[in-house]
Amino acid sequence: MLPPGFHFQPTDQELVVHYLCRWIHRMPLPCNAVEEADVYSQEPEALLHGRERAYFFTTLRTSSSGLRVQRQARDGTWMLNTSKTGTPVNVVCDNGDEVTVGYKRNLSFYLGKVKKCTGFVMDEYTLCAPPYDNNGTKLACSFSIADPYTLQDQKVLCVIRQSPQAINNAAKRKREASSLSEISYADAKTDFFSFY
Repeated sequence: MLPPGFHFQPTDQELVVHYLCRWIHRMPLPCNAVEEADVYSQEPEALLHGRERAYFFTTLRTSSSGLRVQRQARDGTWMLNTSKTGTPVNVVCDNGDEVTVGYKRNLSFYLGKVKKCTGFVMDEYTLCAPPYDNNGTKLACSFSIADPYTLQDQKVLCVIRQSPQAINNAAKRKREASSLSEISYADAKTDFFSFY
């Protein structure tokens, strides 16, 4: 975690080059603002712990055939946003060479079989090729572009955030749970003092 008063607001390029690439190659990170977690086994609300945004390293889980990513998370599913066609967006190194260093996909979290939108959104970053060799030596920015669709054991960096809708939904669920417990307590209290 960051010390109080510091804000972690990296660019897409910084996330890919300074965090994801370094994490994959077991190099020291600039700071510990990105946590390791199995993003696809928990609902986003549980991962955020009340924060509006959080950063995670994780490994993609694939189907038994290895051809599809398993994005089930308890009672919900992360789905590629169709408005962006699910096609990854290139993350470009802005050192003048305009070289693609990674890819970014945008997903939304849906609950249940009816796929109710929750307002939780995730950007999933993948590395196209390592800009550092295994000794930590920076390679010239001449990436051999890897296939962004290679899935097996792919390491990714995920940014999960709450939309205003998700914040409102969480507050509503909390109020409903609170009122239910008050009703249960009132019923128990009434039954205790009832005379027949």
